Amino acid sequence: MPQRIAVIGAGVLGLAVAQSLSRRGAQVTVFDKNYPGSGTSQISYAWVNANGKEPARYHELNAHAIDEHKRWQASHPASPQWLLETGTLEWATDKSTLHQIEQRAAKLAALHYPFNICDRAELLSTLPEIRLDPRVQQAWFFPSECLLYPSLFIASLLADLRASGGQLVCNNEVTTLTESDRDVHLTLASGAEWRGDQLILATGRWATELLSHCGLELAMTDANRADPVACSFLAQTQPLPIQLNCNLITPELNVRPDGAGRLMLQALDLDQHADPARPVSPDGLIGKEMLRRLHRLFNNAEGARIECIATGQRSRPSDGLPALGYISESARIYLMVSHSGMTLAPLLGRLVAEEMLSGTGSPMLSAFAPHRLLSPLNAVAKTAPAYLPAAQ
Repeated sequence: MPQRIAVIGAGVLGLAVAQSLSRRGAQVTVFDKNYPGSGTSQISYAWVNANGKEPARYHELNAHAIDEHKRWQASHPASPQWLLETGTLEWATDKSTLHQIEQRAAKLAALHYPFNICDRAELLSTLPEIRLDPRVQQAWFFPSECLLYPSLFIASLLADLRASGGQLVCNNEVTTLTESDRDVHLTLASGAEWRGDQLILATGRWATELLSHCGLELAMTDANRADPVACSFLAQTQPLPIQLNCNLITPELNVRPDGAGRLMLQALDLDQHADPARPVSPDGLIGKEMLRRLHRLFNNAEGARIECIATGQRSRPSDGLPALGYISESARIYLMVSHSGMTLAPLLGRLVAEEMLSGTGSPMLSAFAPHRLLSPLNAVAKTAPAYLPAAQ
């Protein structure tokens, strides 16, 4: 008799683990209160990397996830390319930031994370339209890093889930959740019910709402507040005559190709103004400042316009590290919450599926058990240390 497993949350983490479980013979049903990818997965810079991610066990998890992404893409030769193996170029103009990059590069070298140092001439050759600050004489290139098209990645995960017999139930919110020694019981807004052997909570920043049904509180950054740790502006330009085929991390602006000549822009110092409750206009102050920075960075950007600016909301446990594992002794409800979901999804999908079906814990996941972040509901939880990895 195959195990009956429900997954709540049809973002990249939920779909990745659902299709991995389904391909291994489990009877899987995915529930989402909206539609696939409509939450945190919809608005993301989608930078696949292990750059500056600490401690070492977290770096290792992300580094393995990069390789897992590449294997998944290679196993889908007929699918549109959701993974862009572009690498990342990064440079600085002030001595303090330059020193920080040098220190980070030294740590990455010790972890065997690949990078090259490019001189100014190489940068000018690689980026034909670049307006390079005279202070920039070199840059660091991280060749293993990638970019994602989230919608195409989600489409591939959905196709795999359906091909292996998995079920998807959308626009139907889970309203109650109960656990017993025998099973897990869900009630939906439509009045429908589900009973099965195990449940995965992959609802990202909404995890706290469902954990309250289990009498638990999860220490997470509040993504609904105006907080640069939790929120980030992401702007998309109209198509531009700028040749860019890699990810750029520059002092004023992060820039990535976003298809059909469009660019995605991110300026982390502007995120102090990001507030999910107050959307900003492409023609407002934030948009105008991003365009000024884009003009300073590239030729052919004089007529650039921003099509939209979204406020991304991070699914971020309060210590910045993933929360992965069973939340009770009955081993029926499994929690999956992580800020680096775009990077980690394929690897976590496989590792969590193997762990749940075999009953044997994964050594790579053991350091991220969720109990450090859980407390009885209404109890005063300890504040976890702040930690903000590189933009995702």
